[in-house]
Amino acid sequence: MKTMINLKKYAFGISASALLITAAISMTSCDPSLSAFEFELPEANSKPDTTPPTAGFTATAEATDYLTYTFANNSDNATDFVWDYGDGNTSTGYDGVNTYPGEGNFLVTLTATDKLGAVSVDTLTVSVVEPEIPPTINPDVVNGNFDEGTAGWKPSNCTGCNTNAFNASSDGSPNNYDGTPSGASKTPGAKYTSSTSTKSDGSPKDDGSTRYGLQTLTVTPNAVYVIEYEYAIENDAADIDAEGDRAVVRITDGWYSDAAEAAASEPLVRVAGAKADGKGAFNIARGVFTSNASGQVTILMSAATAEDELWIDNLKVYPVE
Repeated sequence: MKTMINLKKYAFGISASALLITAAISMTSCDPSLSAFEFELPEANSKPDTTPPTAGFTATAEATDYLTYTFANNSDNATDFVWDYGDGNTSTGYDGVNTYPGEGNFLVTLTATDKLGAVSVDTLTVSVVEPEIPPTINPDVVNGNFDEGTAGWKPSNCTGCNTNAFNASSDGSPNNYDGTPSGASKTPGAKYTSSTSTKSDGSPKDDGSTRYGLQTLTVTPNAVYVIEYEYAIENDAADIDAEGDRAVVRITDGWYSDAAEAAASEPLVRVAGAKADGKGAFNIARGVFTSNASGQVTILMSAATAEDELWIDNLKVYPVE
């Protein structure tokens, strides 16, 4: 019986304690003077921010678009970022990228924040300026008027063909290299005959007699150029195919030292002068090409004929204005 009485006292004690705690909570929530504890208690036990954020970044203009900048974030101890690019555009990614509307100075701001609310700010003024376009290279074709014979035109190698570029001739164009009249009826030029001709497809003949004039050039990459030359064909009495006798100049994609390899490559442009107006009657052939990404091209000159004579003179390469 005594035990039962003690249990009742214990139960009564627990209930009384619970009532006191409930009353205390109720009194606290109802007393406005105690509301400040709701905010003071956590801070009282918090630890200081020993690794606050440090904002930092670099800016780089894209090589192909001067208006677009990329921003590399190198901030420390931050988790959230806000970019202000200074032109009204913003973003919240880790790194940034922005295309500006035009030239000008723009103040870029990076705000870096950590999860404890600490903030760091870094700024950088970006000067957007359209770069000057360098002048297009105007290549100097060596011995383009053939006054010095085959100088500058002989290939180092010619697999299955002849390394002599052409037959030197005094039956070239009456014009100077700049197109003005020379005052003479003819000047030096490059001559091709059936014995130095290519096959109709431009490849070397099987007897090894084919000749090519070859010269490497450096031009501005991805620029538009003109290939131009004068030519004369004695007659077209014995056509080798539907295209007829022709003086051919190709611009190859890259530098070549072996003329046969250059002839087998896919050219940037192929120009074939095929008007047969007779010996000494020169016509002008032109073609347009866009240079490759390297700016390294090769001029490859040849002729296709069965039994006629052809002349090439005043060969030049120049940029389109």
